[in-house]
Amino acid sequence: MCKRAGPEPDPADPPLRPLQIFDPPQPVLATAEVPDHPPNRFIWRRVDHRLVRVEGPERIAPEWWRRVQPPQEPTRDYYRVEDQEGRRFWLFRSGFYGEEPAPRWFLHGVFA
Repeated sequence: MCKRAGPEPDPADPPLRPLQIFDPPQPVLATAEVPDHPPNRFIWRRVDHRLVRVEGPERIAPEWWRRVQPPQEPTRDYYRVEDQEGRRFWLFRSGFYGEEPAPRWFLHGVFA
């Protein structure tokens, strides 16, 4: 018998990863009240999604101990978001404000 590490996930909790992943991630135009904060809305395929729920960020970055020659993949801050219609998305910001290149937002997946 194999034991799992950690507690069992609650079936009522939303999934951590979407069922549909975009490869490559799709660029979106996102806005936040303050730079480096979660988005409050984004535009994807000419549709404005006003967000009512945001979870995150979950930071994914290159290993700090490895010396990678530029160009290095920028740090990504992922957010699980829900719009006013109840649709859920997996967005990320690539990079940080005040650094070059300027950060960009992408849609990486859609929850069912």
